[in-house]
Amino acid sequence: MPLLVRPATEADSTRSGIIGRDAFRDIFHESLFPPHLAHKSETGDLELDEAQWRTTRNLRRIRDGQPTFVVLDAAEDASTAEEVVAVAHWQPPLQTPPSAAATFATKDPVPGSLDLKKAEEIFRVMTDETTKVLGPDWHENTWFLVHLAVDPNHQRRGIGKMLVRYGLDLAQKDGKDAFLISTPAGRGMYRSVGFRDVGEPFPICGIPHYPMMWTKPDPTLV
Repeated sequence: MPLLVRPATEADSTRSGIIGRDAFRDIFHESLFPPHLAHKSETGDLELDEAQWRTTRNLRRIRDGQPTFVVLDAAEDASTAEEVVAVAHWQPPLQTPPSAAATFATKDPVPGSLDLKKAEEIFRVMTDETTKVLGPDWHENTWFLVHLAVDPNHQRRGIGKMLVRYGLDLAQKDGKDAFLISTPAGRGMYRSVGFRDVGEPFPICGIPHYPMMWTKPDPTLV
């Protein structure tokens, strides 16, 4: 079926939460929702807890006005339903780094089964490593790909690349560069659209993560 990119709506948040959980299951799920906190789950299902938590975060980003896009596996005829298969959240240039506490304990409701200290630690490391690369102004002059997740059942179809290019068009129109932090799985795809490694890789949950930068084209060279 054809793939279409469009701005996300609030109605897409639940599906986006499920995609985020499934796309990063091997990296984050057990660290953020460890078995020893299962007794604090109100649903009795740690995977459902994570999906609901990610749904809430997706919804907040949309309501905050963050550029958020989804890819639809579009219907070819009336007998086939459209399905959201990927989501991306971009953040326009922002001078002041948000604090981990504000992000996890204030902005979004936190399920009891979430290891809040671990979540804040992950966010703090990402913020610190971003600051190392971009300096004290953080990403004041760059667009930031905060989150990109593709349904594992729909990977290797060029969907992630579609969403990245969609955001890079925004950055280019704004006359800005773009920044992201990649897992090993996404690194090759980001390189293919013009990102390059900057700084040093650093571990999160035992997995190396790579700061990467895309530089806006020089119009004098076009």
